[in-house]
Amino acid sequence: MSSNVDADPLLTTETQQPRRSKFLCPALVITGLTCLTLAIVFSFISFQASFYQEGVPIRVLALNTWGMPYNIFGGLDKEIRMPAIAQMIQKKEFDVYFLEELWMRPDHEKIRQKASAVGYHMTSYDSMTQRECPYLPLDFLCCDGSATPSGCSGLAVVSRYPMKEVQFTIYNDHGPMAGGEKMARKGFGRVRVSPSENITVDLFVTHTCASDLVEDKATRESQVKQLLTAVRESTADFAILGGDFNSDPRAVNETTYGLLKNQMASSMEDFFQRIANWLIPDRATYGNPRNTYSYTYDPVLYDYIWHRSNDNNLVLTNLFDIPWLRTHKDGGLHHTDEKDRENSSAEKIREKRSADAKMISLSDHEAVTASLVLYKKKKQIS
Repeated sequence: MSSNVDADPLLTTETQQPRRSKFLCPALVITGLTCLTLAIVFSFISFQASFYQEGVPIRVLALNTWGMPYNIFGGLDKEIRMPAIAQMIQKKEFDVYFLEELWMRPDHEKIRQKASAVGYHMTSYDSMTQRECPYLPLDFLCCDGSATPSGCSGLAVVSRYPMKEVQFTIYNDHGPMAGGEKMARKGFGRVRVSPSENITVDLFVTHTCASDLVEDKATRESQVKQLLTAVRESTADFAILGGDFNSDPRAVNETTYGLLKNQMASSMEDFFQRIANWLIPDRATYGNPRNTYSYTYDPVLYDYIWHRSNDNNLVLTNLFDIPWLRTHKDGGLHHTDEKDRENSSAEKIREKRSADAKMISLSDHEAVTASLVLYKKKKQIS
């Protein structure tokens, strides 16, 4: 009798499929993306090393100092704010300071002395304006700066680096007599420096026509076109432009911001990328809710730092910020950092203002700052 014992297995088993972790696929995706990112970063670093010299960092601050005489034009607390601005510069937190509305000679000298004491260099008052008035202080064909800001530009540059060239250009077009635009002689300054061996930078500072009247917008556009011609003609390796442009990116029927963006790169847009991150009241440079002077006005962006490079050189923006620069009425400087900013809201600032009445802003404008890295292209040997 035949047996089927060997033919029929004693135990039938099914092939078991290995369990797949629900975390395995996401982990693989994350690992893949990480490796890809690292590869791109290392490739970029290798590319930089092959084609560019070592990067040169340069930190820049631009501030409209609101240096109008109080008795004529209402520059509140100027006798407190100007020493505080000088004290801020003396801390040497930045390599370049672009200053606007530094109208009066005594204020300019006060800042120059403080900057010089720590080894910094500052443009002379007369190097950033037209000729000094020999007789009449109200003649806008010359610059007074002692009794009134008539005929002056109010511009200055403070630099860690020695100044190789200094040049001032008056704008061809000026605004109407109303508001003092015709009385002032606005323009732009150019200062050449060398932050590192074989690297040249032209520093441009300006303050353009104010107000949103139709004729003022046209004047502002004309001024920016004249300025950009000079920037394009610069023979330096890099150009950095800072100042008060009196034009918001959202301005209607005006091309000022677009003209600048077409020829230069905005360090603000470099850093924030998304427009929603910087077109907010907390980052307004005029009418900022935290400003003790201009908080009652609509918040707008008027102040910028731009850059441009020649000969395929490269500029990267590592940081852009709008710091809280304030001082005690008794003279103590206070700088609110990013952590304080995160813990504060516009409403909390308003509520605190009455209790914090002894603190004042350094100006009716907020400063803008940028940390840039300059990469000069290596000369290729054929």
